[in-house]
Amino acid sequence: MQSSGLLAHLVTALGAALLGAAVALRLRQPLIIGYVLAGVAIGPFTPGIIGDTQAITELAELGIIFLMFVIGVQLSMRELLRAGRIAILGGLLQVAVMIGAGYLVGRALGWGHVESYAFGAVVSNSSSTVLGKVLSDRGELDSRHAQLGIAWSSVQDISTVALVAVLGFLSPSSKAVGPLIGKAALFFFVVVPLSFWALPWALRRASALRNREFFALVVVTLALAMAGGASLLGVSLALGAFLTGVVVGESDMAHRILGDAIPLRDIFSGIFFVSIGMLLDPAFLLRSWALVLVTVALILLVKGAVTAVIARWMGCSTRLAVLVGAALAQSAEFSFLLARIGFEEGALTAPVFNLLLSATVVTILLSPMVNALAPALLRRVQSRRGSDAQGGDTTVPAGIEQHAIVCGYGRVGSIVCGLLQQHSKPYVVIEEDLRAVESLRAQGVTVVFGDAGLPEVLDRAQLRAAHLLILCIPERMAVRRALEHAREVSPGATVLARTHSHEDRVFLQERGADEAVIGEMALALELGRRALHRFRVEPSVIEHSLAVVRRSLA
Repeated sequence: MQSSGLLAHLVTALGAALLGAAVALRLRQPLIIGYVLAGVAIGPFTPGIIGDTQAITELAELGIIFLMFVIGVQLSMRELLRAGRIAILGGLLQVAVMIGAGYLVGRALGWGHVESYAFGAVVSNSSSTVLGKVLSDRGELDSRHAQLGIAWSSVQDISTVALVAVLGFLSPSSKAVGPLIGKAALFFFVVVPLSFWALPWALRRASALRNREFFALVVVTLALAMAGGASLLGVSLALGAFLTGVVVGESDMAHRILGDAIPLRDIFSGIFFVSIGMLLDPAFLLRSWALVLVTVALILLVKGAVTAVIARWMGCSTRLAVLVGAALAQSAEFSFLLARIGFEEGALTAPVFNLLLSATVVTILLSPMVNALAPALLRRVQSRRGSDAQGGDTTVPAGIEQHAIVCGYGRVGSIVCGLLQQHSKPYVVIEEDLRAVESLRAQGVTVVFGDAGLPEVLDRAQLRAAHLLILCIPERMAVRRALEHAREVSPGATVLARTHSHEDRVFLQERGADEAVIGEMALALELGRRALHRFRVEPSVIEHSLAVVRRSLA
């Protein structure tokens, strides 16, 4: 009995993805890099095992479908509205500016109108996957710039759908415009509105049977059917899958749908990125290194600067704007998706496609370094300026002493301030979110606008006269800098710090922090306290048990 050709191609693609992922994990790099490099290894441009590009590309369409479907479920209209004015307007404006910049670069290089547009569309997008990985490794996933960056990137992901649709209309391979518009109108104005009724009805009926396997089968079938129907009507697979996700994401079963769809997305998106790597020609990097550098500069420097300027213009502090710009100065999965679709539709030639893939992989590799350099460069600029806009208009009472300085007015800092206020204890807040600063000042709270990691900002809050320095900010490096300065100028002040890991807690305590609280540990202890209380354990016994746990974790 001969083995199935499809099975052989699937095993080849999954095996390459598995090996690439293992290497990436070993090197502490995003899995996407491992997938792409694994595709290069089995591609036609390198020696050794060569996979069937056409067959694996067809399998990769499942990756496109599940990627866009899950994004649609996760980024429903309600989620988009929650992203906020800065993320929505800023993200859309940044995409438009980068498309324009990419178009101008393309035209300067002698490319056609459509190819220049496609080039700009690809470089306009950033990766929430890479962003999340890099900031998680830095211990900054709960920071303000991480939250804003992820929301901003989500807006970019949604804009990808519109960019894909425009590519379909502009591409040389598209059919006559009239029939194409007619079929697209049928999909948007008939199929999609009907799906808002039909899909939730089908999901409710499937859920009523109380069989998880059957429900998962229904979800997968609907996603594939809608994507296939969109393709038949001249709309891209990606757009059809995304709109299906948006529709089902509005239902009360979205969490259950995600639980069934995400594993499929993870598996087949690996094949999608492997198929991308198979199209990458390593020799192209050597021949066209100058063009690759130009494209990398466009993504890292120009897009990062554009993002920072827009964020600052929309009311973010200088520091927050720069950190968001650094976080979004890269490209990855949806840039790959756009490049792939543009190449298939004839909007991108093979050399430009290879250029975009090469530059995108380079930006992923450089992203950790960019995010590490941005705060350091920002500190140097701010220290040279001395007294600048950060906190310069703040008037801290000259005679204030024995007060608390609360750094960060987020979820943690606001509760701390509330307790201090309740007991009439003097405090000064250091905050870099301009909206929070204005709100607190309207309430009569003394606020210093700026980065708590900068010595001059801490000094404006009268650090030398303070009794307590409470570091509620999630940025690990800012906490360390604030602690270092506090121990230099005010050795007698008590420093309480928030941290995310046992290693960081040990580091802070060794350098003079009186207490460093791990958020997860405090949460675990509180849940344990309440659990024992529900079992009617004596309060004194509970406190003794918690004290034992604290000592064991110290």
